[in-house]
Amino acid sequence: MKKTVLSILLLLMVIFQLPSSIVAHSDLESATPAEGETVTNELEAVVLTFSTKIESLSSMKVKNDNEEIPLQISIEDNQMTGKINNPLQNGNYSVEYRIIGADSHVIEGSYTFTVDRPQQAEIEEKEEKKEEQTLPEPDESKQPKNPGYFAPLTIGLLIVVAIISFFVFRKKS
Repeated sequence: MKKTVLSILLLLMVIFQLPSSIVAHSDLESATPAEGETVTNELEAVVLTFSTKIESLSSMKVKNDNEEIPLQISIEDNQMTGKINNPLQNGNYSVEYRIIGADSHVIEGSYTFTVDRPQQAEIEEKEEKKEEQTLPEPDESKQPKNPGYFAPLTIGLLIVVAIISFFVFRKKS
């Protein structure tokens, strides 16, 4: 009877652990500018939002045909922001990112966008003082509901159950 109960408990712990490991990989949920978008005004930052929290070792590059554009990268929770210091010239750009997700998996990806600002806008920008663009706030409603300590806690419980089972069945044998 005790073997059956312990076997069922062990099976239930494994089954409950599977869904959290299946959904643990980070995916790109949204990007500003979006893939294939044509930007017609000054772009101050590239913002990438992922499905899970990302680690601080994550990186992003913005490149055009000739060079890599310098960025000031900041990472907060599931969002990586690359602040652009100088206005981008008209042309095609690619965004390449490499993130480390909450599950420690490395995810790489890239996409392209185009900058096509009218020449008059460049003249007006030099004459007028520009207003600061506010960056999108992280959307907390899309945060995963699985706490980060769930997997280690489950593994710890599994080890405790195994040790208890060993001593219980060892005495009776």
